[in-house]
Amino acid sequence: MELGKIIEKVVDKPLNKTDKKLLVNREKEFELINLLTQYQPYGIYGICGETGIGKTTVINNIEIPFHTIKITLTQRENQDTILYDILYNLSLVSEKDIKIAKEIKEWILEEISYIKGFSLGISFIGNASVGSQNQKAPRFNYFKAKEYLNKLTDELIKKYNKVIIIIDELDKEKKRDVLIVLDSLKLELQKEGLIVIVSLPYSIYREYKNDRMHRNESGNLENIIKDIIFLREFTSSEIKEILIKRLKEHIDFFDDKSLELIADFSDGNPRDAFWITQKIIFEALSQKITKIDEKMVKTLMRNIVKEYLNEISLTEKQKTFIDESLYPGSREEIVKKAISKNKLPRSTAYSIFDRLLELGIIIEQNGTYKLSGKVKYLYI
Repeated sequence: MELGKIIEKVVDKPLNKTDKKLLVNREKEFELINLLTQYQPYGIYGICGETGIGKTTVINNIEIPFHTIKITLTQRENQDTILYDILYNLSLVSEKDIKIAKEIKEWILEEISYIKGFSLGISFIGNASVGSQNQKAPRFNYFKAKEYLNKLTDELIKKYNKVIIIIDELDKEKKRDVLIVLDSLKLELQKEGLIVIVSLPYSIYREYKNDRMHRNESGNLENIIKDIIFLREFTSSEIKEILIKRLKEHIDFFDDKSLELIADFSDGNPRDAFWITQKIIFEALSQKITKIDEKMVKTLMRNIVKEYLNEISLTEKQKTFIDESLYPGSREEIVKKAISKNKLPRSTAYSIFDRLLELGIIIEQNGTYKLSGKVKYLYI
Protein backbone atom coordinates (compact mmCIF):
# COMPACT_ATOMS: atom_id res chain seq x y z
CA MET A 1 0.00 0.00 0.00
CA GLU A 2 1.31 3.46 -0.93
CA LEU A 3 0.66 4.76 2.58
CA GLY A 4 3.31 2.38 3.96
CA LYS A 5 6.04 4.24 2.08
CA ILE A 6 5.57 7.22 4.37
CA ILE A 7 7.01 5.36 7.37
CA GLU A 8 10.61 5.88 6.29
CA LYS A 9 9.93 9.60 5.81
CA VAL A 10 9.05 10.07 9.48
CA VAL A 11 11.73 7.91 11.07
CA ASP A 12 13.25 9.74 14.02
CA LYS A 13 16.90 10.18 13.11
CA PRO A 14 19.31 13.13 13.15
CA LEU A 15 19.60 15.06 9.89
CA ASN A 16 22.96 15.30 8.14
CA LYS A 17 24.09 18.06 5.78
CA THR A 18 22.59 16.19 2.84
CA ASP A 19 19.17 16.58 4.51
CA LYS A 20 19.64 20.21 5.54
CA LYS A 21 16.68 21.29 3.40
CA LEU A 22 14.44 19.52 5.93
CA LEU A 23 15.57 21.78 8.78
CA VAL A 24 13.06 24.29 10.13
CA ASN A 25 13.90 27.57 11.88
CA ARG A 26 17.25 26.87 13.52
CA GLU A 27 19.03 29.82 11.85
CA LYS A 28 19.31 31.74 15.12
CA GLU A 29 21.04 28.83 16.88
CA PHE A 30 23.51 28.38 14.01
CA GLU A 31 24.26 32.10 14.07
CA LEU A 32 24.91 32.02 17.83
CA ILE A 33 27.29 29.07 17.46
CA ASN A 34 29.19 30.80 14.67
CA LEU A 35 29.51 34.03 16.65
CA LEU A 36 30.64 32.09 19.70
CA THR A 37 33.38 30.23 17.83
CA GLN A 38 34.48 33.34 15.99
CA TYR A 39 34.85 35.72 18.92
CA GLN A 40 35.29 33.65 22.08
CA PRO A 41 38.98 32.92 22.76
CA TYR A 42 38.41 29.65 24.66
CA GLY A 43 36.02 27.71 26.89
CA ILE A 44 33.52 24.88 27.26
CA TYR A 45 30.06 25.65 25.87
CA GLY A 46 26.87 23.63 25.89
CA ILE A 47 24.04 22.83 23.51
CA CYS A 48 20.98 22.02 25.58
CA GLY A 49 17.41 21.03 24.93
CA GLU A 50 14.96 18.33 25.88
CA THR A 51 15.46 14.83 24.48
CA GLY A 52 14.41 14.59 20.83
CA ILE A 53 14.53 18.33 20.15
CA GLY A 54 17.38 18.02 17.60
CA LYS A 55 20.73 18.59 19.34
CA THR A 56 22.54 16.04 17.16
CA THR A 57 20.91 17.49 14.03
CA VAL A 58 22.25 20.93 14.94
CA ILE A 59 25.70 19.48 15.67
CA ASN A 60 25.69 17.62 12.33
CA ASN A 61 24.93 20.82 10.43
CA ILE A 62 27.30 23.26 12.13
CA GLU A 63 29.57 24.97 9.60
CA ILE A 64 32.50 26.76 11.22
CA PRO A 65 35.49 28.38 9.42
CA PHE A 66 38.01 26.88 11.85
CA HIS A 67 39.59 23.46 12.27
CA THR A 68 36.70 21.43 13.67
CA ILE A 69 36.71 17.94 15.19
CA LYS A 70 33.37 16.24 15.85
CA ILE A 71 33.22 13.36 18.32
CA THR A 72 30.28 11.04 18.91
CA LEU A 73 30.77 9.22 22.20
CA THR A 74 30.08 5.48 22.20
CA GLN A 75 31.81 4.39 25.44
CA ARG A 76 30.06 6.04 28.38
CA GLU A 77 30.12 3.48 31.18
CA ASN A 78 31.95 5.81 33.57
CA GLN A 79 34.22 8.82 33.85
CA ASP A 80 37.27 6.84 32.72
CA THR A 81 35.73 5.41 29.55
CA ILE A 82 34.37 8.83 28.52
CA LEU A 83 37.88 10.31 28.80
CA TYR A 84 39.34 7.42 26.81
CA ASP A 85 36.63 7.76 24.16
CA ILE A 86 37.28 11.50 23.76
CA LEU A 87 41.03 10.97 23.61
CA TYR A 88 40.81 8.08 21.16
CA ASN A 89 38.56 9.98 18.75
CA LEU A 90 40.75 13.07 18.91
CA SER A 91 43.88 11.05 18.19
CA LEU A 92 42.19 9.05 15.44
CA VAL A 93 41.21 12.10 13.38
CA SER A 94 44.50 13.90 14.11
CA GLU A 95 47.12 11.19 13.52
CA LYS A 96 47.87 12.31 9.94
CA ASP A 97 48.75 15.84 11.04
CA ILE A 98 49.84 15.55 14.69
CA LYS A 99 52.81 13.32 15.43
CA ILE A 100 51.86 12.36 18.99
CA ALA A 101 48.31 11.40 17.98
CA LYS A 102 49.34 7.99 16.63
CA GLU A 103 51.24 7.18 19.84
CA ILE A 104 48.16 8.13 21.89
CA LYS A 105 45.81 6.04 19.76
CA GLU A 106 48.02 2.96 20.05
CA TRP A 107 48.40 3.44 23.81
CA ILE A 108 44.62 3.60 24.29
CA LEU A 109 44.07 0.47 22.22
CA GLU A 110 46.66 -1.40 24.28
CA GLU A 111 45.13 -0.18 27.54
CA ILE A 112 41.62 -1.21 26.57
CA SER A 113 42.77 -4.52 25.17
CA TYR A 114 44.59 -5.35 28.41
CA ILE A 115 41.74 -4.31 30.70
CA LYS A 116 39.01 -5.96 28.63
CA GLY A 117 41.17 -9.06 28.22
CA PHE A 118 41.65 -9.35 31.96
CA SER A 119 37.91 -9.03 32.58
CA LEU A 120 37.18 -11.67 29.96
CA GLY A 121 39.78 -13.99 31.46
CA ILE A 122 38.27 -13.67 34.92
CA SER A 123 34.82 -14.52 33.58
CA PHE A 124 36.19 -17.69 31.97
CA ILE A 125 38.24 -18.77 35.01
CA GLY A 126 35.40 -18.21 37.44
CA ASN A 127 35.49 -16.31 40.71
CA ALA A 128 35.95 -19.44 42.84
CA SER A 129 39.38 -20.17 41.39
CA VAL A 130 40.73 -16.65 41.57
CA GLY A 131 42.51 -15.50 44.71
CA SER A 132 41.37 -12.02 45.71
CA GLN A 133 44.80 -11.10 47.05
CA ASN A 134 46.79 -11.74 43.87
CA GLN A 135 44.13 -11.01 41.24
CA LYS A 136 43.25 -7.33 41.19
CA ALA A 137 41.48 -5.96 38.13
CA PRO A 138 43.60 -3.39 36.26
CA ARG A 139 42.16 0.12 35.99
CA PHE A 140 42.33 2.77 33.35
CA ASN A 141 45.38 5.01 33.71
CA TYR A 142 43.29 8.16 34.14
CA PHE A 143 46.16 10.50 34.93
CA LYS A 144 48.23 9.47 31.94
CA ALA A 145 45.16 9.85 29.73
CA LYS A 146 44.71 13.41 31.01
CA GLU A 147 48.40 14.10 30.37
CA TYR A 148 48.03 12.85 26.80
CA LEU A 149 44.88 14.95 26.31
CA ASN A 150 46.80 18.00 27.48
CA LYS A 151 49.65 17.33 25.04
CA LEU A 152 47.33 16.59 22.12
CA THR A 153 45.25 19.74 22.55
CA ASP A 154 48.46 21.78 22.84
CA GLU A 155 49.70 20.36 19.54
CA LEU A 156 46.36 20.94 17.82
CA ILE A 157 46.29 24.60 18.90
CA LYS A 158 49.92 25.05 17.85
CA LYS A 159 49.17 23.72 14.36
CA TYR A 160 45.75 25.27 13.68
CA ASN A 161 45.80 28.34 15.97
CA LYS A 162 42.11 27.86 16.76
CA VAL A 163 40.41 24.49 17.20
CA ILE A 164 36.73 23.63 17.73
CA ILE A 165 35.96 20.28 19.37
CA ILE A 166 32.30 19.22 19.28
CA ILE A 167 31.30 16.32 21.55
CA ASP A 168 27.92 14.66 21.02
CA GLU A 169 26.02 12.09 23.12
CA LEU A 170 27.13 13.45 26.51
CA ASP A 171 23.52 14.56 27.01
CA LYS A 172 22.55 10.89 27.40
CA GLU A 173 24.31 10.75 30.77
CA LYS A 174 23.10 11.80 34.22
CA LYS A 175 23.68 15.42 35.13
CA ARG A 176 26.03 14.55 37.99
CA ASP A 177 28.23 12.31 35.81
CA VAL A 178 28.45 14.93 33.04
CA LEU A 179 29.53 17.63 35.47
CA ILE A 180 32.15 15.36 37.07
CA VAL A 181 33.66 14.64 33.66
CA LEU A 182 33.69 18.28 32.51
CA ASP A 183 35.00 19.54 35.84
CA SER A 184 37.81 16.98 35.87
CA LEU A 185 38.87 17.91 32.32
CA LYS A 186 38.46 21.68 32.47
CA LEU A 187 42.22 22.33 32.83
CA GLU A 188 42.94 20.27 29.71
CA LEU A 189 40.04 21.75 27.71
CA GLN A 190 40.07 25.41 28.74
CA LYS A 191 42.96 26.78 26.76
CA GLU A 192 43.44 29.85 24.62
CA GLY A 193 42.50 28.87 21.07
CA LEU A 194 40.37 25.87 22.05
CA ILE A 195 36.56 25.95 21.96
CA VAL A 196 34.74 22.84 23.19
CA ILE A 197 31.02 22.45 22.45
CA VAL A 198 29.17 19.60 24.18
CA SER A 199 25.59 18.37 24.08
CA LEU A 200 24.22 18.55 27.61
CA PRO A 201 21.21 17.19 29.51
CA TYR A 202 18.28 19.60 29.77
CA SER A 203 18.56 19.54 33.58
CA ILE A 204 21.97 21.22 33.39
CA TYR A 205 20.49 24.18 31.53
CA ARG A 206 17.96 24.81 34.31
CA GLU A 207 20.68 24.71 36.96
CA TYR A 208 23.04 26.86 34.89
CA LYS A 209 20.36 29.50 34.35
CA ASN A 210 19.65 29.56 38.08
CA ASP A 211 23.36 29.96 38.88
CA ARG A 212 23.64 32.90 36.48
CA MET A 213 20.66 34.64 38.07
CA HIS A 214 21.88 34.14 41.67
CA ARG A 215 25.50 35.24 41.71
CA ASN A 216 25.79 35.35 45.49
CA GLU A 217 24.88 31.72 45.91
CA SER A 218 27.24 28.78 45.71
CA GLY A 219 26.62 27.72 42.11
CA ASN A 220 29.58 26.10 40.39
CA LEU A 221 28.34 25.48 36.85
CA GLU A 222 29.57 28.78 35.45
CA ASN A 223 33.09 27.82 36.55
CA ILE A 224 32.90 24.85 34.17
CA ILE A 225 30.60 26.00 31.36
CA LYS A 226 31.05 29.47 29.86
CA ASP A 227 27.66 29.61 28.20
CA ILE A 228 24.81 27.42 26.92
CA ILE A 229 22.90 27.61 23.66
CA PHE A 230 19.37 26.44 24.39
CA LEU A 231 17.36 24.73 21.66
CA ARG A 232 13.81 25.85 22.33
CA GLU A 233 10.76 23.72 21.66
CA PHE A 234 9.16 24.23 18.26
CA THR A 235 5.81 25.93 17.87
CA SER A 236 2.89 23.86 16.58
CA SER A 237 3.13 25.60 13.20
CA GLU A 238 6.85 24.74 12.99
CA ILE A 239 6.15 21.07 13.81
CA LYS A 240 3.53 21.09 11.06
CA GLU A 241 6.11 22.55 8.65
CA ILE A 242 8.61 19.83 9.65
CA LEU A 243 6.01 17.16 8.89
CA ILE A 244 5.05 18.72 5.55
CA LYS A 245 8.70 18.82 4.49
CA ARG A 246 9.15 15.17 5.46
CA LEU A 247 5.92 13.92 3.88
CA LYS A 248 6.39 15.81 0.59
CA GLU A 249 4.55 13.97 -2.20
CA HIS A 250 2.62 11.90 0.36
CA ILE A 251 0.98 14.92 2.00
CA ASP A 252 -2.37 14.23 0.30
CA PHE A 253 -2.86 11.20 2.56
CA PHE A 254 -3.44 13.62 5.47
CA ASP A 255 -6.09 16.27 5.79
CA ASP A 256 -4.93 19.61 7.18
CA LYS A 257 -6.67 19.23 10.55
CA SER A 258 -4.99 15.88 11.23
CA LEU A 259 -1.55 17.50 10.84
CA GLU A 260 -2.56 20.24 13.27
CA LEU A 261 -3.62 17.63 15.82
CA ILE A 262 -0.31 15.78 15.44
CA ALA A 263 1.61 19.03 15.88
CA ASP A 264 -0.35 19.94 19.01
CA PHE A 265 0.11 16.43 20.44
CA SER A 266 3.90 16.70 20.07
CA ASP A 267 4.28 19.61 22.54
CA GLY A 268 6.92 21.13 20.25
CA ASN A 269 9.11 18.02 20.11
CA PRO A 270 9.79 16.51 16.64
CA ARG A 271 10.46 13.06 18.12
CA ASP A 272 6.94 12.90 19.54
CA ALA A 273 5.50 14.13 16.23
CA PHE A 274 7.30 11.39 14.28
CA TRP A 275 6.27 8.74 16.81
CA ILE A 276 2.56 9.53 16.75
CA THR A 277 2.60 9.91 12.95
CA GLN A 278 4.00 6.39 12.62
CA LYS A 279 1.37 5.06 15.03
CA ILE A 280 -1.33 6.70 12.92
CA ILE A 281 0.03 5.27 9.67
CA PHE A 282 0.22 1.75 11.09
CA GLU A 283 -3.34 2.09 12.34
CA ALA A 284 -4.47 3.26 8.90
CA LEU A 285 -2.73 0.33 7.26
CA SER A 286 -4.34 -2.17 9.64
CA GLN A 287 -7.78 -0.68 8.95
CA LYS A 288 -7.07 -0.33 5.19
CA ILE A 289 -7.75 3.40 5.43
CA THR A 290 -6.52 5.42 2.47
CA LYS A 291 -7.04 8.91 3.90
CA ILE A 292 -6.03 10.02 7.39
CA ASP A 293 -8.54 12.48 8.82
CA GLU A 294 -9.25 14.37 12.02
CA LYS A 295 -11.67 11.77 13.43
CA MET A 296 -9.22 8.88 13.08
CA VAL A 297 -6.35 10.86 14.62
CA LYS A 298 -8.45 11.98 17.60
CA THR A 299 -9.62 8.43 18.28
CA LEU A 300 -6.12 6.98 18.19
CA MET A 301 -4.66 9.73 20.37
CA ARG A 302 -7.45 9.32 22.93
CA ASN A 303 -6.88 5.56 23.12
CA ILE A 304 -3.12 6.00 23.58
CA VAL A 305 -3.55 8.57 26.35
CA LYS A 306 -6.23 6.53 28.14
CA GLU A 307 -3.93 3.52 28.16
CA TYR A 308 -1.14 5.61 29.68
CA LEU A 309 -3.37 7.18 32.32
CA ASN A 310 -4.78 3.79 33.28
CA GLU A 311 -1.23 2.61 33.97
CA ILE A 312 -0.47 5.50 36.33
CA SER A 313 -3.93 5.46 37.99
CA LEU A 314 -4.65 9.12 38.69
CA THR A 315 -6.83 9.97 41.66
CA GLU A 316 -10.05 11.95 41.20
CA LYS A 317 -8.38 15.00 42.74
CA GLN A 318 -5.44 14.70 40.34
CA LYS A 319 -7.84 14.48 37.39
CA THR A 320 -9.31 17.88 38.32
CA PHE A 321 -5.98 19.41 37.17
CA ILE A 322 -6.55 18.05 33.65
CA ASP A 323 -8.58 21.12 32.82
CA GLU A 324 -7.54 23.52 30.05
CA SER A 325 -9.14 26.47 31.85
CA LEU A 326 -6.33 26.34 34.45
CA TYR A 327 -3.55 26.87 31.91
CA PRO A 328 -1.20 28.39 30.86
CA GLY A 329 0.45 30.20 33.74
CA SER A 330 3.00 30.07 36.52
CA ARG A 331 2.90 27.33 39.15
CA GLU A 332 1.32 29.73 41.63
CA GLU A 333 -1.31 30.97 39.17
CA ILE A 334 -2.40 27.47 38.17
CA VAL A 335 -2.55 26.21 41.75
CA LYS A 336 -4.54 29.28 42.80
CA LYS A 337 -7.12 28.63 40.06
CA ALA A 338 -7.32 24.94 41.00
CA ILE A 339 -7.88 25.76 44.68
CA SER A 340 -10.64 28.20 43.82
CA LYS A 341 -12.38 25.94 41.31
CA ASN A 342 -12.07 22.58 43.08
CA LYS A 343 -11.95 23.63 46.75
CA LEU A 344 -8.66 21.85 47.38
CA PRO A 345 -6.36 22.41 50.37
CA ARG A 346 -3.36 24.49 49.38
CA SER A 347 -0.79 21.79 50.26
CA THR A 348 -2.77 19.17 48.32
CA ALA A 349 -2.99 21.41 45.24
CA TYR A 350 0.77 22.03 45.18
CA SER A 351 1.44 18.32 45.71
CA ILE A 352 -0.85 17.39 42.80
CA PHE A 353 0.75 20.00 40.54
CA ASP A 354 4.26 18.70 41.24
CA ARG A 355 3.19 15.09 40.71
CA LEU A 356 1.55 15.84 37.36
CA LEU A 357 4.62 17.81 36.32
CA GLU A 358 6.76 14.78 37.15
CA LEU A 359 4.47 12.54 35.06
CA GLY A 360 4.60 14.89 32.06
CA ILE A 361 0.88 15.71 32.21
CA ILE A 362 1.84 19.30 33.01
CA ILE A 363 4.83 20.59 31.03
CA GLU A 364 7.02 23.65 31.35
CA GLN A 365 8.07 25.68 28.31
CA ASN A 366 10.03 28.92 28.59
CA GLY A 367 9.07 29.36 32.22
CA THR A 368 5.34 28.86 31.63
CA TYR A 369 3.39 25.75 32.57
CA LYS A 370 0.68 24.26 30.41
CA LEU A 371 -1.33 21.10 30.00
CA SER A 372 0.44 18.64 27.72
CA GLY A 373 -1.01 18.51 24.22
CA LYS A 374 -1.28 14.76 24.63
CA VAL A 375 -3.58 14.74 27.65
CA LYS A 376 -6.12 17.24 26.32
CA TYR A 377 -7.18 14.73 23.66
CA LEU A 378 -9.07 12.82 26.28
CA TYR A 379 -11.74 15.50 25.99
CA ILE A 380 -11.95 16.36 22.29
